Amino acid sequence: MIRTAVRRSAAVIALTAALVASGDVAFADTPIPGGGWQSKPNVNDLHAWLTFVGIPVLVLLVISALVLAPALARGEKLFYSGDAEPEGQWLGGPRKAVGELAEPDTEDSAAGGAGGTW
Repeated sequence: MIRTAVRRSAAVIALTAALVASGDVAFADTPIPGGGWQSKPNVNDLHAWLTFVGIPVLVLLVISALVLAPALARGEKLFYSGDAEPEGQWLGGPRKAVGELAEPDTEDSAAGGAGGTW
């Protein structure tokens, strides 16, 4: 098991070193004779806002819709209104109320709840 971890670590280190060694510096443009690089075209404000604000907001809305749509389709209430207490949930526990759990019959019984002895 340790050998597998060492092999995986070595593979990750080798892959990282290969990616760093083949960086984008080798693909850089050559400068124009007379000095400097070509100037890039100006980006207008609308394009910048759409790129840096519009796209993240759109992604957020799509993810929210994908998460909330199934609950809305089932007709579930999504927000607590404050009128009624939400019912308690025991995730992964028995389907009956806590008061309905079986009590131990004898001292050797494992039913009931947490217990310990010294």
